[in-house]
Amino acid sequence: MKLLVANPNTSDVVLDVILASARRRALPDTEIAGLSSPNGTRSIDCAYGDYMSAPHMIEAVRRRVAVDRPDAVVLAGFGNVGIYALKELLDIPVVSISEASMAMACLLGHRFSTLTMLEQFIPYQQDLVRLYGFESKCASVRAININVEEAATHRERTLRDLSVQVKELVSRDQAEVVILACAGLCGYDEALSELSGVPVIDPVVAGVKMAEAFVSMGISHSKVRKFRAPPQPIADYGTEVLAPGQGGKVTPGRG
Repeated sequence: MKLLVANPNTSDVVLDVILASARRRALPDTEIAGLSSPNGTRSIDCAYGDYMSAPHMIEAVRRRVAVDRPDAVVLAGFGNVGIYALKELLDIPVVSISEASMAMACLLGHRFSTLTMLEQFIPYQQDLVRLYGFESKCASVRAININVEEAATHRERTLRDLSVQVKELVSRDQAEVVILACAGLCGYDEALSELSGVPVIDPVVAGVKMAEAFVSMGISHSKVRKFRAPPQPIADYGTEVLAPGQGGKVTPGRG
């Protein structure tokens, strides 16, 4: 099967971290291509970053899907970042790493906590938990203070800060599962799980495995009501957010 993993920010550094996590747990015959948004911000760290980056990413994904025909799309941003719009546009499975992680966490323990990058982002993610309907299963949302790209590159500092917060999530907040709630935090799950004694979910791995399951099962999201295709022709929505010929930078590869 072929998966398109979409990074909603413009950072190729973050895309490399995302693809490393995607490939380390993907099935051997799963082909994974990565795409970064052609415009927007390098670090989505607030609602403004979300709304300003999402249109460029959505249009890049739409165009890339039309050309490459993947079996599913994994939206590798731990936020809203256009997930509902992509589900309207596409008939193939579209999996948000945030929603997939929360759904998976509910099967692994009584309540989960999410651990994100900036304290400013905590209210945003609390709203996201509520949007997806998991509020009663969420013990807490905590953060370390580092931006998305720094989390992907400053590995020792990030792991040290994450370790402190994970201990608090388990001892004080009584979380039984921890979600690393940022694509820049990929790859820290195994060390943190060993440290804390609870399952720690890498969100990109969760998104990829969920997408593989949907493709293997031959099912996709319902198109009857909420994710029904847009009623107007796509061109009538002003989709020319990209310069002519732009489709986002793509990194091909096989897991």
